[in-house]
Amino acid sequence: MSNIELIIFDFDGVIVDSEHLYNKANKNAFIHAGIEMSDHDISTRFLGMAFKDMLDIFNRDYGTERTKIYEAKVNEESVRIIKQELTAIPHILEFLESTHLPYYVASNAHTDWTEHKIELLDIGHLFDDILLGTNSVANPKPAPDMFKLAADKAGIAYDKCVVIEDGIYGIQAAKFLGMAPLGFTGQVSKVHNHQQNLTDAGAILTFDDMRKLPNIIAGL
Repeated sequence: MSNIELIIFDFDGVIVDSEHLYNKANKNAFIHAGIEMSDHDISTRFLGMAFKDMLDIFNRDYGTERTKIYEAKVNEESVRIIKQELTAIPHILEFLESTHLPYYVASNAHTDWTEHKIELLDIGHLFDDILLGTNSVANPKPAPDMFKLAADKAGIAYDKCVVIEDGIYGIQAAKFLGMAPLGFTGQVSKVHNHQQNLTDAGAILTFDDMRKLPNIIAGL
């Protein structure tokens, strides 16, 4: 019998298959702003990082003028591409419809942006009052603030929580609290050394198909 009493999901790359769409938006914005960024950095270094933290790095490395150009363009491109191409991760909606465990979403995006994507897919009934984002806490991942808040709201001990993440920052935050971090690698875009990166960050296991999740949780 599972010891897990709460599931905490990341959103982008775990609920919705959006990381490859952000990569596309980022490429267009980098070209527009004259910023040189490799595909490897786009898909690994910044995967799961809060947007504000990305902008701080760009301000430092490329200057405020190019960063402002990038920010305006990537916001425009993200809205356009997400509206046209966003899909859910295969089989995740079936899991959410059928699970008997309570769950929260803890995303390194503002909850307004997460709600917009939920509305686009018409899946709001699955996310009633369980969304946490960068506006919910003082510090985004890799700080543990969001995961602490989710567990505290649910009244569940940290060691009874499982966290589903596709990025190293969320894995690190979950590990810090003694939660069970699982790394998900089943997105459309394949990240170089994704499985190994998540394992190195502290994931207790990785998986690539949401149909495996019930049995994985049952075994924890």
